[in-house]
Amino acid sequence: MTGEVKIGRPTAYTKEIGNEICERLASGESLNAICRSEHIPHKVTVMRWLLSEQEIYDGFRNQYAQAREIQYQFMADDILDIADDGRNDWMEREDPDNPGFNFNGEAVARSRLRVETRKWFMSKVLPKFADKQEPHKTDADKLAEVVATLIDKLPN
Repeated sequence: MTGEVKIGRPTAYTKEIGNEICERLASGESLNAICRSEHIPHKVTVMRWLLSEQEIYDGFRNQYAQAREIQYQFMADDILDIADDGRNDWMEREDPDNPGFNFNGEAVARSRLRVETRKWFMSKVLPKFADKQEPHKTDADKLAEVVATLIDKLPN
């Protein structure tokens, strides 16, 4: 059938797609969000590339690991920015008879959640951020465990 157009996401690895995935990861975007883009393969495909022992993926695996390290450093900066940002901690009252400000507990709680979530995540992926040191695993070991767990949960 000539002229037939394939519909769906790409599954073949290209250096351009690998570069885009890693650039977006390094800038702080999650793999889930990146893989929602129509021109990017599904995250399961990306995980298969990372787990594959084929040489074609060697450069991607290394680039991906570096992108994650950069992402974690940006995440550490985010923690400081979130903790220092008090812009929404107080709300101006709209009552002209009772002017002033009210404490915005919802915004403060949300900021606390954002900081704690990032701290928890970083403690799991980077041992130096953990409260209690675990036996040392390389980033590749940790990545392989996470990816294997995700793939095991997929329907056959």
